[in-house]
Amino acid sequence: MIVRLSMFAVILAPLVMFWGGCASSKPANFYVLHSIQTAPPEVQTLSSEPEIAIGVGPVRIPEYLDRPQMAVRATSSGLQFAEFDKWAESLEKNMTRVLADNISMLVPSEHVCIYPWQKCMMVRYQVTVDIVHFEKMPNGKILLDARWNILGDDGEKLLVMRRTKLTLPIESESYEAIAVAQSRAVEGLSREIALAIRSLPSKAN
Repeated sequence: MIVRLSMFAVILAPLVMFWGGCASSKPANFYVLHSIQTAPPEVQTLSSEPEIAIGVGPVRIPEYLDRPQMAVRATSSGLQFAEFDKWAESLEKNMTRVLADNISMLVPSEHVCIYPWQKCMMVRYQVTVDIVHFEKMPNGKILLDARWNILGDDGEKLLVMRRTKLTLPIESESYEAIAVAQSRAVEGLSREIALAIRSLPSKAN
């Protein structure tokens, strides 16, 4: 009888530890980038030709960033991935949609579509973006480093080729504050792209 009780205790102890660990497991937090809600005052008086169409994409993000876990750069070559703080969807898809929403608001134009669009849709300008960096850096700030192009002639002609580097402060050490700062960084990139689009001729040659 004593032997049986001892064996039962040996089996039960790991199960109690397992159940206890599950009961105290920290719930995950999920975040998304958010777009501009209203047009800034400086563009509210601007008008765009009704027929203008802008295509956004492809937007390419490094594989180490396009994952559920939010990334923080601990050193110049070292990364940390949050176990309980994650993106609610693919960061690449989220950023593409937010860029499209922002550009639609900042150009402004109601005819902004996301790559890949239907072949029957003729876009006047196509925006492509390659993200180099988009994470919290060791200095405690968000870095958005992106190369971007504006193409005409159905993507065949290069009209604008630029690189944008933005460094923004973070209000706190929380991952929510990081996500908010990253949304502001995407807004800054959107403003530069929208300004370049507005400076182009009324028709792409």
